[in-house]
Amino acid sequence: MVNIGTFTIGLHYGLPLKEAISMTFVSLVLIQFVKAYNFRSDRNSVLNSPFANKWLNLAIVLEILLLVAIIEVPWLSNVFGVVALSLTEWLIIIGAAFTVAPVLEITKWLQRRS
Repeated sequence: MVNIGTFTIGLHYGLPLKEAISMTFVSLVLIQFVKAYNFRSDRNSVLNSPFANKWLNLAIVLEILLLVAIIEVPWLSNVFGVVALSLTEWLIIIGAAFTVAPVLEITKWLQRRS
């Protein structure tokens, strides 16, 4: 749903199709990062020592660098069929990606209660 929303928002505000697709691609990747942190435990909150796993932190940092390179480096963006994004678009995407965290936290909270 978040990815469809990101794509729809991009098109609604008159962005070219390739830019809306780029926003959707980035949101898909960032959502996976949020889920990776959240799925470290199937019952405990992500807020309990969120950065305790140094290998996950390193992997996420490297993947973010790769993602930024794919979007911002012209020859890489051509290979992936994406375009560079503005700061505003990045902020919208980051905000959208974090919307999955409350859903995952509520699910864990419900599991702890049962």
